[in-house]
Amino acid sequence: MNNTKYIIIIFFILTSCQKHKIYFDTKIQKVVSCNNLPINSLEVNNDSIKADGFPYEGGVLFVWQGDTELIPSDFSFNNIPKEYRCTKGGILYKSKIKLKPNCRYIVKKSGNGLNPHVIKIWTDKRGIVYKTTHPECIDNEGTPEEWSK
Repeated sequence: MNNTKYIIIIFFILTSCQKHKIYFDTKIQKVVSCNNLPINSLEVNNDSIKADGFPYEGGVLFVWQGDTELIPSDFSFNNIPKEYRCTKGGILYKSKIKLKPNCRYIVKKSGNGLNPHVIKIWTDKRGIVYKTTHPECIDNEGTPEEWSK
């Protein structure tokens, strides 16, 4: 009985240290989970403002609705699996999602009771991500140099 108690305590200690660390790989144009945790939900907000002072678009939330054993640990805006339910402003959105040109986006991975992880990405004139605050697995602690630009 005592061994079981220790095993449970060790399990909780090890799993509580996990985080939703993600990065954006600009070569393959994907959000990637650093620790292979499945991306079961992803929030994407356009952080850019139009010349008239209004935002370009509302935020988008992707939530996996398929078999939980098949949730991928990476996410491509160019090829979104049909198992992701997409809502925009709380309304089901069935059109293809495409990143707008010359914009900055905030991407947040959350769920599973873990703290969320936030990265920023920038698109070029074709809507292709060319820059990110997290080009590799790094913590959100501190402020990456590109974060403030």
